[in-house]
Amino acid sequence: MTNIEKYNYYLPAELIASAPVNPRDTSRLLVFDNLSIKISDELFFNLGNFLKPGDLIIINNSKVMPARLFGKKETGGKVEVLLLEKVGKYWDVLIGGKVAVSDKIIFDDNLVAMVIGKDGKNGLLKFNLSGVDFWQEINRIGKTPIPPYIKNSKLSEPALKKEYQTVYAKNYGSAAAPTAGLHFTKKLIGDLESAGIEFASIDLHVGLGTFAPINDEDVKKKKLHSENFSIPCSTIEKILATKKSGGRIFAVGTTTVRTLESSAGKILSNKKNISGSTNIFIQPGDKFQIVDGLITNFHLPKSSLMMLVAAFIQSKTNASGCEKSSSEFFNDTTIIDGREKLLQLYQIAIDKKYRFYSFGDAMLII
Repeated sequence: MTNIEKYNYYLPAELIASAPVNPRDTSRLLVFDNLSIKISDELFFNLGNFLKPGDLIIINNSKVMPARLFGKKETGGKVEVLLLEKVGKYWDVLIGGKVAVSDKIIFDDNLVAMVIGKDGKNGLLKFNLSGVDFWQEINRIGKTPIPPYIKNSKLSEPALKKEYQTVYAKNYGSAAAPTAGLHFTKKLIGDLESAGIEFASIDLHVGLGTFAPINDEDVKKKKLHSENFSIPCSTIEKILATKKSGGRIFAVGTTTVRTLESSAGKILSNKKNISGSTNIFIQPGDKFQIVDGLITNFHLPKSSLMMLVAAFIQSKTNASGCEKSSSEFFNDTTIIDGREKLLQLYQIAIDKKYRFYSFGDAMLII
C-alpha cells in the first residue's frame, strides 16, 4: 500500500453535504480533546464552551471570486474558464474546451480574453479589461466555483454566492472557500468576543492546489502548489501577546495553519507585516510552532488536508504529555499515530451521520 493510500476511507454518498445548514452555526462539531484523548458530539454554536478568555482565533478572510466563466470561441465552440490567480497582467486559469494559443474567448459583449499559454487544462489568459472594469464584469457574469462533488445543490446562483462565502470575507482572490470558516455567524463571533476571545485575520488566497489529488511523489517532495498570503502586523502582535500571556492560538481551517506555520520563524522574531507565497506540505512528524488548536471540516480521502490534520493530532497529542488513554473510542497507547486517530475520528463522524466536505460539519482539535 502506498503512503497516500493509507489516508483513504469510504464515505456514503448521502453524507456529502449539498447545502449548508441554516443558521450556519447549528452545524455539528466533533470535538477531540488531546489532553484527555476524548471526543464529544456538539453543535458549532457551543464552540465557546471549549475556549477561554485570552484565547485567539485566527481566520482567513480571503473572499471567493465568482470565478467560473462561460464563453465561446470565435468559431462558436463552447469554453469554460476557472480563474485561479492573477500573474502580472495575465490570469492563470483552468480551461474546459478545445482552445489553442492565440485563440480568442468571447464571454459577452464586454469581456474577451486571448489565450497566451496552454498546458493541458492549465492556461494563461489576457483579458481586454482590468481593474474596476474587470471586476464589475466578473461580478456580473461570473458563477460561484463550488466543488464538483456538490452535484445536487438546489441553491440558486445568488444563494450560492452568499452561502459559499464566510461572513467575514473581505479580499477577493480565492478560487475556493476556506470552508472551516463557513460555520461562523456574526452573532457567534460577537458572543465569543464578549466572552474575552479575540479574533485576528490572515489572507491566503485558496487555489485548486490545496484540493488537487496528490501522489506519493508529492508526499516525498513535501511541496504543494504555491498560494499567496499576507499576515498583517496587527495579527502578529496579537499572536505574540497571546503566547506571552499563556493563551492559545486557534486556527480556522487548514489554509490558516499553512499560512501561520510557513511563516512561524518570521512571526516569532518580528512584528512586521509578512507576505509571500507558501507551498508547505505539512505531514505527520512535523511540529507546530504557532497553532495550538484547529477548527476544520472533514476532507476528501487521500488529500494533503487529511495529512495536515493527522500531523496536528500527532504533534499536539504527543506534546501534551498524555499517558495511556481510557477513552472508549481509542486503544491504550503512549505514542499517538495521527493518521490512525484521524481515520478513527472520521469513522466516528460517519457512524454518527455527520455531513462531510465544503458545506458539511466541523471538527475541533484542542
